[in-house]
Formats: sequence, C-alpha cells, structure tokens
Amino acid sequence: MRIGLILFCVMNETSSVPPSSFSAAPSNDPFQTAKASALKAAEELRAAAAQKATELRQAAESRAHTLKSSAEQKAAELKTELQDKSDDLRAYADEALGQAKQQYETLMTEAEKLAREKPRQALITAFGVGLVVGLLLRR
Repeated sequence: MRIGLILFCVMNETSSVPPSSFSAAPSNDPFQTAKASALKAAEELRAAAAQKATELRQAAESRAHTLKSSAEQKAAELKTELQDKSDDLRAYADEALGQAKQQYETLMTEAEKLAREKPRQALITAFGVGLVVGLLLRR
C-alpha cells in the first residue's frame, strides 16, 4: 500500500510539470503568442507574394519572348513579301522602259523618214512645236 501511495504521488507531481517541449512558448502571455502568430503569417504572405511576383515575371518574360518571336516571324514574312513586290515592280518598270525606248526609236525613225521625204513640212512643224513650247514655258 505504501508503494502504491508513493507511485500515486510521483505520478501527480510529474503530471503537473509541463513537458520540456512545450516550455518554448510561454503560455502565460497571450499577446506574445498572437504576435508570433502574426509575424509568422506576415512572413508566409511575404513569401507567397515573392513567389507570385516570380511567377508573374516568368510569365511576362515568356509572353514577351513569344511576342518577339511572332514579331520576328511576321517581319521576315513581310520582308519576303516586299522583296517579291519590289522584284515584280522592277520587272514591270524594266518592261515599260523597254517599250518606251522601242516607241522612241520608232518615232525617231519615222521623224527622220518624214524629214527626208518632206523637209519643208518638217521644218515648219518643228518651228510650230518650238513656238508653242516656248509660249507655254514663258508663263
């Protein structure tokens, strides 16, 4: 019976003493606990905000890279298209110039032929054209 009483007393004493792992947080000051909890929550929010900022920056960089690639591709397509149009216009201009040269040569040949066949009429025509052009340029 004595041993039972001693065991009972020892158990009561040890159960009233808080375990050492719980002694880190003082249980007598609720403001300290609330402050520690608020600081922990603020740190978690700060970490979450930093994580979101990193994710947004990565998403923005990814989007910018995608847009840059798309713009470069579109620019290359436009450059090719403009080069093709330029080549087409150059070919058209060369053809038109060739036709104009041919018409000029034909007109010159006909004018020389007319001047040899009818020199007086060619001289009067040249004088009349020169007079009209001179009057027009005078204004």
